[in-house]
This record gives sequence, C-alpha cells and structure tokens, in this order.
Amino acid sequence: MSGHDAKRLHDLAMAILTEREPVRVWPLLMERLIADLPVDLAVLIDLDWRAGTGHAQTGSPDWLYEAPLDALIHAHMRAHPLLRHYAHTRDRTPHSLDEVADDRWWKSEGYRAGKAAIGIDRQLALPLNSRPGQIRGVIMSRSGHGFTDRDLEFADLARSLLDTVSAYEKVVLDMPKLGDPAEYGITLREMAVLALLDEGLTAHAIGSRLQITEKTVVKHKENLYRKLGVHDRVTALKKGRSLGLLPIEPPAG
Repeated sequence: MSGHDAKRLHDLAMAILTEREPVRVWPLLMERLIADLPVDLAVLIDLDWRAGTGHAQTGSPDWLYEAPLDALIHAHMRAHPLLRHYAHTRDRTPHSLDEVADDRWWKSEGYRAGKAAIGIDRQLALPLNSRPGQIRGVIMSRSGHGFTDRDLEFADLARSLLDTVSAYEKVVLDMPKLGDPAEYGITLREMAVLALLDEGLTAHAIGSRLQITEKTVVKHKENLYRKLGVHDRVTALKKGRSLGLLPIEPPAG
C-alpha cells in the first residue's frame, strides 16, 4: 500500500476515534469514504433478506436524504448482483459490481431505476458483520469508471475499521436511553467499554466483544477514568451512574 493510501486509512481511523458525538460517527464515515476512494456517493444499508425489506440508514452527500433509497431497496434488492452475492455466500470481502454482475444486470429494470434516481453506475460494497439472513454494509457508487485492485485493497482495510464501529455501536444501542456521553467528552468507544465494565467483563473479554486488543481496552479505560475524574473501575461505575450514563441498577448476573 502506498504512503498516500496508508495516510488515508490513518486519517479515517483517527476520525473514528476522536469523534465525540456517537450519532455523528456513521455520517462522518460516509463523508470520508466519498473523499478517500473517491466515489460519488456512499450509503449505509441494513437489510432483512428473508423478509425482503431494508432501509438506508445514512448516506452522503446530503441530497441522498431526498432520494427514494428505501423504495429502490424494496423494489430491487433481490435482483441486485452484489446483494444477492452476499445473501447467498458467507463472503465478507469487498467486491465491485463489475466482479459479480452479468450482462442481464446492465439491461435490467433495477439498474435503470437506480441510474435514474441517484445516478448509480459502478458500485463497490463493504459488507459488515451481520446476523444470518441480514445484510449490513456500505454501498458506494461512482460514474464513468470502475474500481481498481488498489480501491478494493483500501476498501478491505476500511471495512475492518467499520466492523469495529459496528461492534461498539451494538453495545451502546443495547443500553437503555440515559445521559449524553458527549456532554462529558466520552466517545462511542469509551462508552461501550464503560457499559461492558458494568457487566463485570475483564479487559480481555471486552476486547473479544469489541474486536480490539486488550491493550486498546486498557487505553480506553485510562481515557474514561481521566474524563470521569476517577482512578479505578468501581469508582468509574459509581460516577457513571451519578451522571446518568449507566442505569441505577447494574446488569443482572
């Protein structure tokens, strides 16, 4: 990987780690992917393949919010070559549309509808970890020319970062609605660690749950303690409850 590509990945990782508002993480990532690859648009999708339903969670640029993305998904998801590929395989490697589509796709109603609505032409998918029967990932599009091996290599490395964000997000979203951690400068990653500390998990177990190293967990704990003004786990959990960041009663078990 070139020095330029390595810097793009470094900057992407830093953007994830330093974002103070969890709600901003995914929109930020869509913006960065557009600039870094570059592409014309990027959309985070969440599909239930078995039910034939799904939604576009967020995307960039901003005009996508007025595009009929959900209608496109509902009407054509089962015919889309990339989505079909990921639905019927265990593959989680980023692929371009050119790699999996045959001539029928380029002549299909689904292709024409996407082209007319949002100008899609060449596409690249970053599939994220998801439950069986579900497809979660980022679909990116560009017009004019396809994706190179270098683009695919960058996408594969970026995918691992996005999978980590998903792991953090799942922990935080499973928590009851409490105080806003951003008010105290606590990031999405740190909040996930705090929630798992409240479950009694060790640093090693937290690392396994969040798909990060034990060393990274320790660093997040240090940042948490500093921001909460404490020096140990017990006091951190007590302070988290007093600030409304954790439920009054610890998790059962």
